[in-house]
Order: sequence, then C-alpha cells, then structure tokens
Amino acid sequence: MPSPGVDLDQAARTSWIDNGWVHVVGSLDLDDIERLLDAVGDLVAWADSDGPGLHHFEQTDHGPAIARSERFADDHAELGAFVRSGPPAALVAALLDEPAVLFKEKVNYKQPGGAGFAPHRDAAAYRFVDHHVSVMVPLDAATVDSGCLWFAPGHREGAMETEPGGRLTEAAAGRLDWRPLEVEPGDLVAFDSYAPHHSDTNRSAHPRRALYLTYNAARLGDHRARYYADKDAEFAASGATFDDRRVRISISDDFLGRPVT
Repeated sequence: MPSPGVDLDQAARTSWIDNGWVHVVGSLDLDDIERLLDAVGDLVAWADSDGPGLHHFEQTDHGPAIARSERFADDHAELGAFVRSGPPAALVAALLDEPAVLFKEKVNYKQPGGAGFAPHRDAAAYRFVDHHVSVMVPLDAATVDSGCLWFAPGHREGAMETEPGGRLTEAAAGRLDWRPLEVEPGDLVAFDSYAPHHSDTNRSAHPRRALYLTYNAARLGDHRARYYADKDAEFAASGATFDDRRVRISISDDFLGRPVT
C-alpha cells in the first residue's frame, strides 16, 4: 500500500516497473517549496563561509558558481527531517513496498550556464548495496532550456557499455530513445540506479535547483556514513578534477562542469 501522503495510480506503478522512473505531480505545496528554498539558502551560506557540509563549485561562462552541496542531513535539522522522513522517503517506501533509509543527499544548483551530466546510470557510483532509488525534488521549474533530466524509457534492465569513469559509451547512449522530463516545483521524480539519464547545460537566465535524495531498502542496512567516508578517501587520493578538464563532484566521471580557474 502507498505510504501516507503518496498517491500512486496504476499508470505511475506501470512506469516504475517498465522504465525505472516515475513522475508524481504536485506532491508538495508552495509553502513546502519556500521552506526548502530558505533551507537551501543556508547551505549556500555554509559553502561561502567554509561551514558544514560538502560543497562543489564549477566554472561557467558567467564566472565561478556553486554546483552542488551534499552531506548536510546531520547538520541542518529542517533538511535532515525532510530527507529522512518526508514525502521523498515515503515515495520510495511505496515503490519498494518496504521501509527505506537515506543513502546520500545533495542539492544540484545548476546556475545559469551550469553544466549538465553525460548519459549514465547511478549504479556505477553507488556502492555497498545493489539497488538504490533517488528522488528529485525540483525547487525551480526544470525545462529543456534550463537543463531538465532526460530518460530513456524501457531500459531499466540489461547491461550497457560504459566508459572507465562510469558514463555510458557514445554507442550505448546513441541506441537509446531519450525523452525530456520537464517538471515543476512541488513535483517528485523517483528513479532507480539502473535507469539511464542525462541532462544538459542550463541555458536559461534562472537557476534550476533541485534536491536529489538517494535511498536503499532499510533491511539492507544504513550505509550513508560509509558512503561518504569512501567518497572522501577517493577524492583525497584522486584529486579535485578529472584530467584537469572536469571538476570532480562524484565518484563517477559524468558531470561535465569545468574546474574553477
């Protein structure tokens, strides 16, 4: 049965089973979004003042810009409660038909000129558990112009050729039927770690901010601390960039942002 506050019709469940992603319209109201925007403003202030959390920056044609904040759930009480027990966790529990636990949390800011992500599957970067579910919580409208997500229906299962850094090969990505998913603040988009997706540069004059919250089935254990310890160790060993051409914000080499100069 769906968890309280989560309304999944048969079409939504069919999309989840067939494609590995589902778009739920109007799950949050505008007051919820305003509170989340205020809380995300706290994260930006933390990034500017060397405060808590893990923050990443990129170089855009408009200058340096914040690209991502993560690892904030233990330091920001309001965001911590939302990501652990709010509607996104309830949605994942409804999709899995069992309780879910937070695996990792982040905000992607995608400021004007902010880079997109090459075609990839998240499973390449998510360790310790075989299956994860992420929920996008858009805080701004995500359109083709502002760099929305693109999914390839019907390709949840099966092997796909990948580059050493985790992104799909050009040949593998070229065989997929990519379709944009435009969303509004208040919507939720859940997708599992085997659903191929990508996004483009934000070519609009406005940010395209969104929370991305990742969960796994609670019966498989709480791996959040282990995930971030592993990420810290890999970043310390590998440096802040991929080949001095792309800023390192993930274990996988799928973000196309340039290092800050």
